[in-house]
Amino acid sequence: MPKITLILDLDGVLITTPMWKADEIDTDGYSKFNKDCINNLNILLSMAEFEIWLSSTRRTVKKLEEFNLIFKNRNIKSSIKGFLPTYDNCKNRKDEVLKFIKETKVSDFLIIDDDKSLNGLELMYKQKLILTSYLKGFDKSKLEEAFSKVR
Repeated sequence: MPKITLILDLDGVLITTPMWKADEIDTDGYSKFNKDCINNLNILLSMAEFEIWLSSTRRTVKKLEEFNLIFKNRNIKSSIKGFLPTYDNCKNRKDEVLKFIKETKVSDFLIIDDDKSLNGLELMYKQKLILTSYLKGFDKSKLEEAFSKVR
């Protein structure tokens, strides 16, 4: 069975620190992730085979190996396959995600992100979007929503 491409953001999905506060730092020197959101992500990852592609703007400041170590330190049950490329002509996350989907020709995918520009996706793509709230992240209700889109 082919893997589902999971296009995953961090801020507002796994990192839920309010914007007006500095990130809490974990023992490995990187921002703390919300434990409930990690648990919900692990539940989702146990449902099917996923290939994680990081869409977070944080992808531009660390290497893939560093992010995979961060995921391992936070007990996330799957590693990151890669980063969405940084495209020069993309104005927002919606443009980046669309270009990635079209370039890679993925058909089975799920997007988990809090970026409101994704509301502008065409319906065929928006049906695969789990739009989180910045302070709640990937909570139980978003996990349930993801279940309905993966089944």
